[in-house]
Amino acid sequence: MKTNNQKKLKNKIFIIWGLFITGVILVFLIILLLAMNKTQPKTDNQNQPTLTSKTNLQQEQETYNAILRKIKSEVDELTNIKEIVYRPDDKTINYIKILDSQTKKEIKRIVYDGADDENITSIREFNPEGKLIKETFYLLDGKTISSIREFNPEGKQIKKTFYLLDGKTISSIREFNPEGKQIKKTFYNPDGTVKQELIY
Repeated sequence: MKTNNQKKLKNKIFIIWGLFITGVILVFLIILLLAMNKTQPKTDNQNQPTLTSKTNLQQEQETYNAILRKIKSEVDELTNIKEIVYRPDDKTINYIKILDSQTKKEIKRIVYDGADDENITSIREFNPEGKLIKETFYLLDGKTISSIREFNPEGKQIKKTFYLLDGKTISSIREFNPEGKQIKKTFYNPDGTVKQELIY
C-alpha cells in the first residue's frame, strides 16, 4: 500500500512541479510581450496608412507596368519575324529586317557596316503602315549614338539630334516644318544648357 501511495504522491508532486514551471513560463512570456509593446514608439497612424497604401499602390502599379512591358517585348521578340539580308559575299550581314508577325510589314531594320556584322551603323524604326519614324546612327564602334532623325507619320523629317562623342550629351538639334524645311537649330553646351539658337 505504501508503494502505491508513494507512487501517487510522486505523480502528484510531478504534476504540481509541471504546472508550476508552465505557470512561470507563461508569466515570463507575458512580461516579455509587455516589454516589447512598451519599446515600440507610439505614432499617429491615422494619416500613415493612406500614404503607405498610396505609395504601395504606386509601387505595385510601376512593377506591374514594368512586368507588362517586359512580357510585351519578349512576346514581340518571339512573334516578330527576322529576315537577314547578306552582302554579295553571302557571309557578311548587310542588315536585319524585323517584320510584324501579323501584318508582315517591316517595323525595324538594323544596318551593319561592310567590314563585319558586329558594328551597327544605323537602326531604322517604322510605324505599322511601314513609314520611317526614327533612324538612329552610330559611330564606328557600333554602340555610341552619333545622331537621331525623327519623322512625322507621313515620313517627313521633323527633327535631327546630334550627340557628342560620348553618345549621350546633345550637341545640337535641328527642327523641320512638315514640308521638310529647316526652321530652327539649337546648339548646346556640354552641360546641357543652350549655347545658341537660330530660327530660320
